Amino acid sequence: MTMLLNQKYEIFPTEAQKEVLNRWLQYCRQTYNSALLDKERKYKQNKENYNRYDMQKQLTLDKNTYPFLKKMPSQPLQEVFARLKKAFDHFFRKDAKYPKQKKYKDYTSMTFPQFGFKRNGKHRYAMSFSDNGKLYNTKLGEIDITLHRPLEGT
Repeated sequence: MTMLLNQKYEIFPTEAQKEVLNRWLQYCRQTYNSALLDKERKYKQNKENYNRYDMQKQLTLDKNTYPFLKKMPSQPLQEVFARLKKAFDHFFRKDAKYPKQKKYKDYTSMTFPQFGFKRNGKHRYAMSFSDNGKLYNTKLGEIDITLHRPLEGT
């Protein structure tokens, strides 16, 4: 059995990093809203299911149309589709209302599913730790972090 562990740590980005993170958050929100509209449109037009993999194919096309999407890691954008799928799963199980467009204040987090440690002198994941104990992202650089409890697991 696989057990997932979720821990939250406070980060202390510089002003420039905050600006980039906020921009990425808005790209994720816009991607969510766009995918929701695409899903609704596809269903209304030909009663066809627009699944997560179709959305990821569309994201690849969108990156050519909107070059700003290439400036952020792809994993948080792909996780947007997992969130949308989860929202529809809850709706169809009658656990929640129909998914709606996200407003600026409603979309406050993004996920980097591949996190790891620096191996052989190289950062191989979207997020990892640098040698001096700071969080490292290839597009942001090093970010100060408070590790109030040790990281456990493999």
